[in-house]
Amino acid sequence: MILEAVAAVTTACRALEMAAGACKNIEDLGSYISKLGSSEFDLQRAKNSKNLTEAEAMKIVMAEEQLRQSRAAIRQVFEATHRMDLWNEMQAKTAEARKSRQAFLKAEEARKKKFRKELKQYALIFLVVIALVPAAIAALLSWLTNR
Repeated sequence: MILEAVAAVTTACRALEMAAGACKNIEDLGSYISKLGSSEFDLQRAKNSKNLTEAEAMKIVMAEEQLRQSRAAIRQVFEATHRMDLWNEMQAKTAEARKSRQAFLKAEEARKKKFRKELKQYALIFLVVIALVPAAIAALLSWLTNR
């Protein structure tokens, strides 16, 4: 998960830097910036994982620095073209999308947890039925034959 997140950040940053040099207008950068935001979210999730090695932590720090530099470079492009309104709107939409994605992931995790709990309950019921029904029949037959 961590290596994939770092690779996504690197790819998004490189693509964004190449696109920034080749784009004719600033609106063409939107898809590259969205990829950068998505990779930033994935990197943050990887960073928050509990079992990081030292090497993975260093890779995350380097990827965060690369993100910061790319974001600063793109912000300068928006400033140079006097489109800070567009930059601010994109930042707000990115924050909304990040919150929405986080809520979706939480709901998905809760759904999986509920499913596992229900599955355990059904398995327990099945085992109880499998064990108790034959025992009850055996006890009933024993009682009837001893009468």
